[in-house]
Amino acid sequence: MIEQYNLSFLELNKISKILYSAQARDHGLVGDGVSSYNYGMPILIYPELKGLKLIIKQYIRLFCVKYEIAPLKFINSWYNITDAGNELKPHNHPQSIVSGAFYLSGKVPLIFPDEKVEPYSGLLVIFSSDLVHYTEPEKEQRVVISFNTDYEL
Repeated sequence: MIEQYNLSFLELNKISKILYSAQARDHGLVGDGVSSYNYGMPILIYPELKGLKLIIKQYIRLFCVKYEIAPLKFINSWYNITDAGNELKPHNHPQSIVSGAFYLSGKVPLIFPDEKVEPYSGLLVIFSSDLVHYTEPEKEQRVVISFNTDYEL
């Protein structure tokens, strides 16, 4: 279960500037770059990103309706900024139901077992969290906001 949505109508430069001003640190999964994963406040909690969070939430609802999944809530969100040459190591998100990646920049495909997603600025990818995914070495800087979800109770 992988869906792609075009959010290039958003103010992507403004969103990028917010990320560059947020707290981040090195993270082993992203190699050469920084991440806010498990560091500081979840990125979609930032007041400046409230509109983005609401829009992503609507696309999660569409995904859930299509695949007959009970309503979901965000359990965490973070961003990764990586330099050219970095690759995302194979992994999945075992504590989540549905995960996603919102691309602000990057050109190397997000690779799943049976599909390659070609990224572009403004692409939102929502997928089943149990799917292993990775990238090959990036050709330019890659900036992505990611998130995980769980069932609303």
